[in-house]
Amino acid sequence: MRVGFIGLGEAGTIYAAAVVAAGHEVRGFDPAPTPAPDGVERLGSVEEVVAASELTIVLTGAALSRSVADTAAGAIAPGSVYADFTTATPEDMLAAEAGIVSAGGRFADVAILGPVPVKGAATETIVSGGAADVVGELLGSLGSDVERVAGPAGTATSRKLLRSVLMKSLATVVVEALEAGRAAGCEDWVHAQIAAQLSGDADAKIERYESGSRKHAVRRAHEMQSVAEYLGRLGVRSEMSSASGRVLERLADEQQQTG
Repeated sequence: MRVGFIGLGEAGTIYAAAVVAAGHEVRGFDPAPTPAPDGVERLGSVEEVVAASELTIVLTGAALSRSVADTAAGAIAPGSVYADFTTATPEDMLAAEAGIVSAGGRFADVAILGPVPVKGAATETIVSGGAADVVGELLGSLGSDVERVAGPAGTATSRKLLRSVLMKSLATVVVEALEAGRAAGCEDWVHAQIAAQLSGDADAKIERYESGSRKHAVRRAHEMQSVAEYLGRLGVRSEMSSASGRVLERLADEQQQTG
């Protein structure tokens, strides 16, 4: 298959190299003077790559999703597939899909569920949209565990954003907790506490986190005020702890209104 890549940064390079290794004919474009992986023919524009490809994979910044799709729509051949791997909004994905489909192409929304440098092209993915079957088959051949979800473009992206509510917030909570432990001289102890919370019966913990936060919101909100004050004395910024306190205050208000 003739596969094109728009964006040859870190992730684009990793995916392009994997597609070359899988035996496909690969072309690519990036406005920056980044080197193309071995086996990738570098072309001079988005239009050239799209016109030469049966499947175009877009791995640019999310802010470029719509503009790249608009440009690609003017060059895509009828029946060719356009797959947006960026973390654009669901609305951007729908808009990109509309332009590609109106030009005769097929569209897939692809959400990458992990850091590509860690697992490469085998990183887990979610795909949706009219061309999810084609893109899912290619990703599966590269070793990815592909989840196909029914629905138009934007569906896969929306799942990733929902996941990020947990994953990105959890990561920044860990950063804040370790910074606080370091400042207090007990980083190893805090690290062990985090590790203990991340192991064990996940379902039971999820239920306890939700029910306990609602039931004990008033007390926990006061506790988080104390946390924020203590971190301030340690010289540690308490953005996540303060935000947690505000959520608990809201839950307390809701409990009061319904109780």
